[in-house]
Amino acid sequence: MELRHIFGNTYVAEGKTALIPVYKLNEADIVLLDTGYAKLDRSALVNLIEDNHFTLRGIICTHAHFDHTGNVRYLQQRYGCLAAAQIIEAGISVNPDAYRANYVALTYGKSREFFLEECFIADTIISSDAAYLDFCGARFGILQLPGHSAGHIGIVTPDNVAYLGDCLISQHEIDSAKLPTSMFIARDLESKAALRDLDCRAYIVAHKEVLTDIHDLIERNISFVRKKEQEVLDCLQDGMTFSDWIYTFCKRENIRTHNELKFSIVERNFSNYVAYLTDTGKIEIRREFCAKKYYHSTAT
Repeated sequence: MELRHIFGNTYVAEGKTALIPVYKLNEADIVLLDTGYAKLDRSALVNLIEDNHFTLRGIICTHAHFDHTGNVRYLQQRYGCLAAAQIIEAGISVNPDAYRANYVALTYGKSREFFLEECFIADTIISSDAAYLDFCGARFGILQLPGHSAGHIGIVTPDNVAYLGDCLISQHEIDSAKLPTSMFIARDLESKAALRDLDCRAYIVAHKEVLTDIHDLIERNISFVRKKEQEVLDCLQDGMTFSDWIYTFCKRENIRTHNELKFSIVERNFSNYVAYLTDTGKIEIRREFCAKKYYHSTAT
C-alpha cells in the first residue's frame, strides 16, 4: 500500500476496494480518514504505518460500513490511537446488535457472526450539526452528508481537500453497480445536490477516484439513482409481494449470489428503494391479513 500525494499534507493510500485518505500532522504523526476492509486491507495498512515509521494518532470515520471501519478497533488496540465518528454512526458501531442497523436484512445472529470485528467505541463524538472537528491538534471540516447511511459525513482536511466517503461513487462504480447503497434515498439526493456548492482544491471519492472538479460526477450520480428508481418501479406488477418484486428485479439485472451477506445487501438496498417509492407516492401498499402487496399509485 503506497502513499499518493494529493495536496499539502493530504495523501491517499489505495486499499483493495477504496481509497484511504491520510493526513500528515507532521513527518511522523498521521490521521487516517476511514480504515478500509478488515479482511483485505489490514496487513497492508499496518505495513504502511510501520514501514514509514508513522505514529497513528487518530482515525475519523465517515460511516459505519464494514469496508470503511473494518480496522478501527484493531488499530485502536494496536496503536492506542483515538477514533472519531458522527453520533449516529458511533452508536451503530458499539456492538453487532446495533451494527445491524446498517444491515437490517441479516438476523441478529448473523450480524454477530459477520461484524463483531468491525465494532468499536468512538473516543470522540461528532454532533449531527458539527461543521468542524478539532482532532489531534488539527482542524478538520465536517460535511453532514446523510443518506448513504444515517449519519454519513464527509471530511475536509486542513489543506481544503474534501474526502466525500460514499456520498458519490466513481463513473466506474456507476457503470458496474446493479443497485447502489442508499439508506435514505431522499436525504442522499439532497446530500449529493449540496455538494454543488462545495469549493475545495481536490475531492477524494472513496470508490475510487481523486478529482479537482466534481460537478459532472454529482449529476451522473443523481441521474444514476433516478435511473435505478425507475428500473425498480418498472419491475412492479400490481399485486406483487416484496419477494415477487425483488425476484423480478434481480432476474432482470442478473443479480445472482449464494453469499448471504451480499444477498442481504441487495435485499436491504431494494427495500430502501421501495420505501422511497412509497414516500414519494409512486406506489401504494395494501395489506391483506398483515401481508403486504404493492401497487402502482392511483393518486392523480
